[in-house]
Amino acid sequence: MVTKRFLHTMRWKFSFARQAVQRINSQSLLFPSTTRGPPSFLDNIAKGAFNPLKRIAPVFYTKGTHVVPLYEPKEFYTELKTRILSAKKDVFIATLYIGQSERELVDTIRTALKRTDTLRIHILVDCLRGTRTLNGQSTATLLLPLIKDFPGGRVKVSMYHTPDLKGLLKKTLPQRFNESIGLMHMKVYGFDDTVMLSGANLSSDYFTNRQDRSIVFDQQPDLTLYYKGLVECVGSFSYQLGVSEDQTPYQLTMEPDRPDPVKQSGLFKHQMRSQIDKYMSTTLRNPSTPEEHDDTAIFPAIQMGPLGIRQDEKMTMELLEINNRQKSEKEDWWTFHLTSGYFNFTDRYKTCILRTRAYFRFITASPEANGFFGSKGISKFLPPAYTHIEREFYRNVERLGKQDAISIEEYRRPGWTYHAKGLWIRLAQQAWPSVTTIGSTNFGHRSSNRDLEAQAVVVTCNETLQRALDKEVSGLEAYSNVVSGSTFAVQDRKVSYSVRMATAMIKTML
Repeated sequence: MVTKRFLHTMRWKFSFARQAVQRINSQSLLFPSTTRGPPSFLDNIAKGAFNPLKRIAPVFYTKGTHVVPLYEPKEFYTELKTRILSAKKDVFIATLYIGQSERELVDTIRTALKRTDTLRIHILVDCLRGTRTLNGQSTATLLLPLIKDFPGGRVKVSMYHTPDLKGLLKKTLPQRFNESIGLMHMKVYGFDDTVMLSGANLSSDYFTNRQDRSIVFDQQPDLTLYYKGLVECVGSFSYQLGVSEDQTPYQLTMEPDRPDPVKQSGLFKHQMRSQIDKYMSTTLRNPSTPEEHDDTAIFPAIQMGPLGIRQDEKMTMELLEINNRQKSEKEDWWTFHLTSGYFNFTDRYKTCILRTRAYFRFITASPEANGFFGSKGISKFLPPAYTHIEREFYRNVERLGKQDAISIEEYRRPGWTYHAKGLWIRLAQQAWPSVTTIGSTNFGHRSSNRDLEAQAVVVTCNETLQRALDKEVSGLEAYSNVVSGSTFAVQDRKVSYSVRMATAMIKTML
């Protein structure tokens, strides 16, 4: 009996182990082991602490000299126009909207198309925001002449519509209010073999006096191709802008093999999720390898809450967990500079931040720098709503006695609004950041659950790039003031009971 029981136990253990190995082998197709391949510079940054990121997102390697942060809105606009005019094959643009008065930008695209017969343009915008009218004009009416004047598919305009706005909600919510349900929020600008990631949309304030962030990844054909494919994939599940055959200004049609996001919401989500998963897994199965002099790694990450895709959130949480796996002595703590124009971090982020052994330096918009400050209608209550959320977080910091580790600064620059987003990580005993994120994510409930977002994590040991990233942080801090308890005691920072109650109800839409 003992022998039979022993043999039965050993057979069961062997079978279990074989199944486990099979599961590991199948998972490795999607999540390549970080130990494969030759050693890279990543192994030397914080003793290889960032290698686990390769299990979550694809990685592209380059030299830090090809990664260029832009500091001012005018730099962003100049770069955008220059790159469009110099492109020979492809320009692809993903942005929330293009301001209906941006004739100069459209003329730049027109000039580029006339100059180069081989050039093709693909523009992806949000349908709700892109069809919202002001004085009878919208992004759609602005771009329609390009489609008319350059036939043969040289100009394609895709307008993504969230599948969560449907039925009675679709029929009853007016323009602008319906955008609270969900948006295509990615900001990706590609030109042949160069891609620029940004938090900025394409309207005059982002070109003049609205502070945001942009980073150019120059001479990066593989990375650019990845983002081009992503934009094409989302674009294929979007309405296509076309010339109307009746009295309407334009027509919006889905591609023949795609379900309608409003009429077939469930099927739309299933098919789009399947396509995005397939696209990401294909890239993960074919990881790139660094060349001899590469010193910078780029990890693209997306967040598509309506589809259940939470790659960017996993990357951000992994960065926090990587920090927690380091030494716990305060002199060895890392410093996180984290910014968003809208202080509304998810509960998961806040809980993790409050327990993380690190220094956190938040930068957010002051009420005057909030883009909704002084606006008409119900949106005028948004700045005090963000003040309320910020104050509640500050009280949690005080309650835990972590004022020495966690601080909040508010950006205040006369005549400017604040829209920057991202984070920088300065490792222990280092003068400049070694890590940054760049893209459209605000770290809030909307970014996590409602909108489509695109971001990248950049890890570098290139001193020139590290200094450039430090210049970014310093430039934002130069116009920022540290928040204290007395900040919220000022009369104009007090938030009414009705706004506090409303904030609790609509927090996930902010």
